[in-house]
Amino acid sequence: MLTDDVVGASSPGDQLSGPPLRCSVVFVNPQLSVVIPVYNNGELLRTTSFPSLTASEHFDQMEILLVDDGSTYAATREAVAELAAAHTNVRAHFFDDGGSGSGGRPRNMGLDLASAPHIAFLDPDDAVLNDGLWQLGLALERHPSAQLAIGNQLRTYSDRTEHVDNLRHYTHSPRGGLLYAAGGDVLAAAKFRPTNLSSFAVRRDWLRAARIRQVHRAAGQDSLFFLQVFSAAEVFVACRTNTYEYHAEVPGSMVNALTDEYFRKCLLRERAQRTWLDDEGLLETYVRSGFERSFVWYLRQLRRTPSEQRRQAASTLTRIAELYVEDPLRHRWRYPQSMAFFRRPGVPSPEGLKPWAAAARRRAAEGSASLRDALAARRRRAGRTLPGHDR
Repeated sequence: MLTDDVVGASSPGDQLSGPPLRCSVVFVNPQLSVVIPVYNNGELLRTTSFPSLTASEHFDQMEILLVDDGSTYAATREAVAELAAAHTNVRAHFFDDGGSGSGGRPRNMGLDLASAPHIAFLDPDDAVLNDGLWQLGLALERHPSAQLAIGNQLRTYSDRTEHVDNLRHYTHSPRGGLLYAAGGDVLAAAKFRPTNLSSFAVRRDWLRAARIRQVHRAAGQDSLFFLQVFSAAEVFVACRTNTYEYHAEVPGSMVNALTDEYFRKCLLRERAQRTWLDDEGLLETYVRSGFERSFVWYLRQLRRTPSEQRRQAASTLTRIAELYVEDPLRHRWRYPQSMAFFRRPGVPSPEGLKPWAAAARRRAAEGSASLRDALAARRRRAGRTLPGHDR
């Protein structure tokens, strides 16, 4: 049961070097396993994700799995080892080969190491909100018919914070109370929209039986993982709290350090996704309702890629498109961005115009805010020059 009882453990943390080893900690009866992949970001682990976990009154009932993917920074490996040594409910695992290139391998290892009945995920640069991961595990405890629990999130930028309502996409087939149907049909109705990894928790034994693994060395493997988990599930429980805060502009993160290599890693994910969709009988539906929206997201990332690498990145995106449509140069695209990329003019669909319209509204709002700030500053300067005005 998920309770307020403190769970004990017995021994110090893991070794700092050598071949991949499990740490020697024996942790008795944890109620929630939290998997944190780490790679050269030990300072963020210390200052962002880990403090948000220790702030929980249920921290001692969680098993925290720090999986270092072969960090080349000694300070990161030291941070992982020190946290494991300082907390009896923290377990460390080290790969010692310089890194796999993505979060798939360390997260898969975390799934293998987890000993609690429920598993949640957190990245070192993100933070738990409202004891959100524990609440996801508690929801699964209270609703034994559900295979996963899903919550909402905040997405933070340098100049704003947005509430992300993940649940609105999936809560169209109620099963009573907080329970809703999952599965491929619901996923198709949601147009294959993924939710971030720290927005959901899943039953460990069910997940292992389903044999769902994250794609090794791929980018975006966490999104595919959610799609596969949701499609395989029958029921999920909705938690309408914000479970965590996603920091969208962390320097050095994979989606903020865009190179041609990033798009090649995306191609690995897309190949695995295409095979999975075909096996599940969902490929045609995905091409019709989910693919182009996802492809346009890639095009936005392409604009942020260094100019000297953009040509090769564009070639990789064409290969991604060829996985789903027979001839991208002849395909009837629905989004203006896709039409421009493939130089295939046409009439955009209403759905295709939505991202363009939303971007135009954001630019207009930003322009209005800048104009208001400029006028306010001008009034302040004018006020300081009035006769008799206090200086």
